[in-house]
Parts: sequence; C-alpha cells; structure tokens
Amino acid sequence: MNQSTIRSRPNHCDLGLPWQWLRPLAALFFFLVPLTTFAQTSRAANPPRPSVKGTVTTQNGDVLGGATVKLAKSPPLGVPVTTTTDENGHYEFNNLQSGNYTISVEGAGFKKTERAITLQNGEQSAQDFSLNVESVAETVQVTGLASIISTESSSAPVSVVTNTQLVTLPTQQEQVKEIIPITPGVVQTLDSKLVFKGSDENQSLLIINSTRNTDPVTGSFGITVPTDAVESFAVYKTPYDAGLGSFSGGLTTIATKSPADALDFNITKLGITILGKNGQVSGLGGANPSISFDVPLIKHKLLLSEAFQYEMKKTTVEGLPWPFDISKRQGFNSYTTLEAILSPNHLLTLTVNAFPLRTDHIDISALIPQPASNSLNQSGVAIALADHYEFASHASLSTIAQYTRFDSDAHGYGMEDMQISPQGYGGSYFDTWSRRGKELQFLSTYEFSKKQWHGSHEIRAGVDIDWRSYYGTNESQPIQILRLDNSLAQTINFSSVPAQTPSDSVFAEFIQDHWLLSSHVSADLGFRLSTETSGWPAGAAPRVGLAYAPGKDEKTVIRAGAGLFYGVLPLLAANWANNPARTITQFDIAGLPLGPPVTYTNAYTAGLNPLTSPVLPSQPDTTPRNVTWNLGVVRELRKNLQLDVGYLNSRTSYLFVVEPFTAASPAAPSYMGLTNDGSSKYHELETSVHYTFGESQLKASYIWSHARGDLNNLSSIMIPFAAPVVRPNVYGILSSDIPDRFVAWGIFAMPWKITLSPLVDVHSGFPYSTIDVNQQYVGIPNGQRFPTFFSLDLKAYRTFKVPYLKGKHGNGHHFRLGAYSINVTNHGNFSTVYNNVASPDFGRFVGFLYRHEGMTLDFVD
Repeated sequence: MNQSTIRSRPNHCDLGLPWQWLRPLAALFFFLVPLTTFAQTSRAANPPRPSVKGTVTTQNGDVLGGATVKLAKSPPLGVPVTTTTDENGHYEFNNLQSGNYTISVEGAGFKKTERAITLQNGEQSAQDFSLNVESVAETVQVTGLASIISTESSSAPVSVVTNTQLVTLPTQQEQVKEIIPITPGVVQTLDSKLVFKGSDENQSLLIINSTRNTDPVTGSFGITVPTDAVESFAVYKTPYDAGLGSFSGGLTTIATKSPADALDFNITKLGITILGKNGQVSGLGGANPSISFDVPLIKHKLLLSEAFQYEMKKTTVEGLPWPFDISKRQGFNSYTTLEAILSPNHLLTLTVNAFPLRTDHIDISALIPQPASNSLNQSGVAIALADHYEFASHASLSTIAQYTRFDSDAHGYGMEDMQISPQGYGGSYFDTWSRRGKELQFLSTYEFSKKQWHGSHEIRAGVDIDWRSYYGTNESQPIQILRLDNSLAQTINFSSVPAQTPSDSVFAEFIQDHWLLSSHVSADLGFRLSTETSGWPAGAAPRVGLAYAPGKDEKTVIRAGAGLFYGVLPLLAANWANNPARTITQFDIAGLPLGPPVTYTNAYTAGLNPLTSPVLPSQPDTTPRNVTWNLGVVRELRKNLQLDVGYLNSRTSYLFVVEPFTAASPAAPSYMGLTNDGSSKYHELETSVHYTFGESQLKASYIWSHARGDLNNLSSIMIPFAAPVVRPNVYGILSSDIPDRFVAWGIFAMPWKITLSPLVDVHSGFPYSTIDVNQQYVGIPNGQRFPTFFSLDLKAYRTFKVPYLKGKHGNGHHFRLGAYSINVTNHGNFSTVYNNVASPDFGRFVGFLYRHEGMTLDFVD
C-alpha cells in the first residue's frame, strides 16, 4: 500500500458521564422504586402475553398465500386485527391479551371459515386452517362482504412493509434502506440522503425494537439489521405518540423476529451478481449471502436466534473510464437474539447487533474521479437488554437499556492538494476525519391496565434517557480552485485543530393515552417534557391525534392530528469551534493575490452577527424544533380497494446553519459562523390507492409537495463529508424538492406459480444551482432542474420445493429462483450535470443510470 494513503487513528478516549445526569437519575430512581415495589408485592404470576400462529392450506394440501386472517374479541370489542398469510401460508398474531376470540380466514375463490378460541396467559396457540373451494353463488355472496378500516390509531403509518415484501420488491440488496425511498413523502436525493417530509435524514429517527439506532455523531441511518432478522418495518410522517422523541423529521421503525422454540437452520440467499461492461463479463458484481438459525438452548425457557448477512456490491458510474468507474461496498451484519423466560410473568431479551462496513470511492461521479473521491468506513456494535414484566391486572413494566459504539472515518486517496475546476474535481479530497462515537440509552415504560371511563383508556408513562459523546480528529489539506485554463483563481488553506470531545445528554418524561371512545372514535393524547444539557432546558411537546369513522359501515376514517417535536443536538454542532479554520486567498489572471488572505474563524453565533456582537455564546442552547399537523381521509371504495387522501404541513425552526461572515476590513476578524436561526417548511398533498386481490396487491400514490429552507443547513455542509466550498447561506428551494411524483408497486401472482413485482417511479427532476469559476452562485440557487426521472423496475421469481426435506413448520424447504431488471426502459436518468458557467460542457447532463439486470437465488421454508 502507498504510504501516502495511510491515515493514523486516534487513541481511544473514554468520556465520563456529566454531572447534569445526577438530577435525571434521581428523578428516574423515584419513578421506578414505587413500580418495582409494586412488582415485588404482586402475588399473581402471569406469563408473557399469548400469541396465535398457524398455516392456511387448501383442501388439496397446498399452502395458500395472501389469505386474509382476522382475529376479533368475543364478544366484539373494537376493530379486529387483520393480517395476510405469507407465500408459505403462515400467519401470526403476537402480544395479545387473554380471553375469548373469534378467528376467521378467507381467500379469493375459497369458502370463509372461522372458529372460536380461548387464549390463556402465556399460551402459544397453533391454529391451522384448510379452506374449501367455494361455488359461484358463494363467490357472489362473499365479494359483498364489507371490511372495516381501522380506527385503532390516529397516527397510521404511511407505509408498512413485511419481510415477504422486502425480498419481493425489485431492489438489488433487499434491504430496508433501499425500500424506504418508495414511501410517499420520502425522497432519496442525488447524494443518497433520505429526506422525510422535507427534513434531512439526520433530523429523523430510526428505531429498532424501541431504541434509537442512528449514528450518535451525525444522526444518519448508519445502523442496519440483516434482512432475515426483519419481521416488518413502518414509516411514519405523523408519529403523535409522546413516547417517541429526539427527532424533528420522520420516523422509521423496524420490528425484528423473535427466536423460534424449535431447532432450525436456513441459508436464505446467495445474492451473487455478475459485473458486465461493453457486453462482456468483467467479474463478480456482488454477493449477498445470508444465513439464519434458531436454537432452543433450554426448551420453552432459553431461546437463541442468529441472522448473518454478508454484503459485497460493486457499482459502476457512467462517464468515467473503465475500470476506474467502480465504487465498492463490503461488510457484514450480524444480529443475535437471546430470549429468556425467567418466570411465567418475566421475559428478558438480549440483542447484539454488529455492523462493520467499508465503502471505497463512495462519491465518485462523472465529475469526481476515483483519486478525488472518499473512502468511508464504519464499524460498531449495539447491545440491548430488554426486560418485560406483566402484573395480574395486565399492567406491565418494560425497561430497555442499550449501549451503542459507532466508529467511523473517511479519507481521500493521496496527499495532493484538492483541485476544483469548471470540469470537476482533481487531486485528493481535502478532508480526513475519524470519530469514535458512543451512546447509552435507557427507556422505562409503565403501561397501566385498561381503564374504563367514557370508553377505554390505554395509558402509558415513562422516562427516556439518552447520552451521546465522541472523540474525533480532523485534518484538512489545501484546496486549489482553478480556472478553465488551470490558472489559479483561489486557494483555501486550513489550520490544525485539537481533538474534539463533545457530549450531550437528554432526559425526558412522557405520558400517553390511547382513548377508544367507541368503535367509531379514537384519540391519542400525549405530552412529553425533555431537558437537554446542550439544548432546550425545558422542551414541552404536546401531541394529539384523532380518528373518526362516520356511518355504520365504518368504511371511511377521518384522521387529523398535530404535534410539537424537538430534535437532539447534532454533536457536530456541539464542538463547532474546534473545526479547522479556513484562510482564503484570491488571485488574478496573472497569478498575483488580489488582496490579503481572509481567515474565517469557526464560532457558534446563535442568532447574533459576530462582526458587531462583542460577546458570543460559548455553546448551543437550542435544538431543531418542528410543528407538524395533518388531515386525511381513508375510504374503502369496495372490498379490498382503499383510497387514502391526506394533507401534511411541517415547519422546522432553530435549524443549525453555516454562514460565512466577512469583515469589511482585512484587519478585522471574519467568522465561519454556526447559527441557530435556520428554518424549513414542507407542504404535501398525497393521494394513494391500495388494492388487494387474492394473492396479489397493488399500491399507487401521487404526491404533490413543496420544500423550502436554508440551503446551508449543517447536514448539507458536513454530512457525510465536509463541503470544500461554503457559499453564503440562501433561503430557497431545497435540494430534495420534488413538486410532482407518482410511485407505484405491485406483487402479482402469475400463471405457472410465478410472482411478478413491478416498481414504477416518476417524478420531477431534482433541482441544482449554476455556479461560476469561484464556485459561487449564479442566478437563483437551485433554480435549474434535472430532466424528469422515470424508472420501471421488475422482479420475477418462482418457488420450487426441495423433496424429502422438512422445514420448521412441517411444510418442506423451498428455493426461490428469480431475476430482476432495474430501469427496464433504459430511460436517461442522470446523476450529474456540468453546472459551472465557465465549462464548455455547461448544461450537459452526465452519469447516465443505465439498465442493469441480476439473478436471485433464495432458500425459504
């Protein structure tokens, strides 16, 4: 290895807990002691909540996927819980209450069947069904049955994706982050960032089994779980639950699978793809093998499961010469679950998630060749311990503690000065950094037994503690800004800085009431109060959501809500003054300086002008704050056909924005200020149709949206890499603004047992800015747009049975052979544009995202 590419790593530094934790810990102690005492005095022993699962088959013994299974209280109370069987005929209901139920199963072309069951505490009931073919007359009668749209929650997710859909939709890696962008209201920008309702990824939140799982330093979705470990995931734009906090954008939740009480081992996929160029095979393009297993260490007492997924993926970029046009990802993800039933009413779960990943040449494009690109490495582990105790009254106490270690570093591929010309980047990327992040979370929730007062109340109260810190180093090399003839127009030099050691802690208390007034009306009322050491001393966040189903048929539900949300301090803002200072020198055509160099000292300025304010704040005392409200209507047009229309308004204030302050006199100090007066606003009108027919389903959405805000927000300047040039801040069109978008996907059961899944995405082109030789704005920032984006992706597969081998459900092992094609029509979707007015190629779009294909081979039960 060339020695110039080696970067030293800082020594590990442990940071102690701040003294400000004494008050939150004392409050936590006084909150938990009465509950613990009550738990110890409870004499009745109740096991974990019961569950129901089973398999649906036809009268010929074939498994039946896509059948509708409903579970309702007997006598009827509220709205039935509904699910559909997967491709192997399996269904499952978890976390139920004891009592009498009616379970019904129906499928297109089969007679509906139902039975009454009684569930006892701790029971895992197995209910298998065999459906008979119905007659034509019976078919007419069944299609007239009405299904009920749920009013159970006012904060309905905009998208829920099961594990089956995750592996069926046409994506290359079959991972959660690849599916999230097809959700209405979620945009993946040209630099691969996710944007939720106009808010950047680092303002949003990823929750895996109730705990935060984002990069503690940047807030990005850097932590993943293997596909085999995912039961389902959901995306929320209006999460009005007060138990959720520390975010000002959207919310994504992932539920993982519980260990099975039976020995099982699966090689679920190979995921091998071939890389081709100019019609010839050029090597291995990717591999994504996965294994999973379940082991009952002690039958019915101690259960273990493991999901392991390796990832290697090469991505080629048009516009660069072969073979120097490849970006490569390589790493693995291991998710281990150990579940212990300590007593009939006490469940303890330990999870360990490891996620090392390295990406070489992550940001290459037609204008950024490999030598001028970045390498991004991350590694870490998240260890969570969850304790659940249920009382005789059906009240419960849940406590979760999680420790996360997230290490990351980025560097270029040499020691040369970075060069920026009208034709793109050259030299080596200027910034090298290393961060060792840590996060400790503690969440305790007490759920009261159901109360009756003008309806039923499900009340929860709890505390949420979060502490984050990191140790980081940063070193920057000079930047040369060149004219088209390679003459020097400007230089940017950087100072050396000490290591960064910021930390921050949040203590929050919340109470939430889910009030079901009747089967027609429900309300979610919540209040959250948070204190942050480097943010708001008292962030009061009330939230309310309403759901109303007019009429007796309950085929229409009206949902409305409003909430106040507080984000957490980005740790990149906590130690802003310790970033390298920039010294800028301008040159004329002859190569002579136009004046003395100007040095920009980093400073947190809040809402002040550092050029006129003698005293500046020492550290931030605010965090981003968001107000969101929505109004929507869901209507069942006919059986299995649902229309959803909704409007959403989101406004964020106190955003951190980077702003250069240049003094009038060269002798006076200039500043690279970090202000807290940034803002953004987002409006959205969405219309969606969801149709289910037999084993097939189709969802289509049209979204009109409007996103405006400060362009120099901290995320755009510092995440994932520091911007070489910082322009004056402008309030205007955000880079994620897509006024019009149509997205649709389907899963269709075709003849010969083939499953076909198309995905269509059509939207307005992304905005971009035109710039001059000195990389400054020309005209209206983000006033130009890429051509309209259109992509049709397809995936098809068929499942084959492996003879003589039985799976854990007794239905045999299968393997699934399929193929996919991304951008089938080879539409000109470009990723880059020559946006410098001094370039002879000005206005030309490059980086064509061409059509590519692949094969899939998965093993399923």
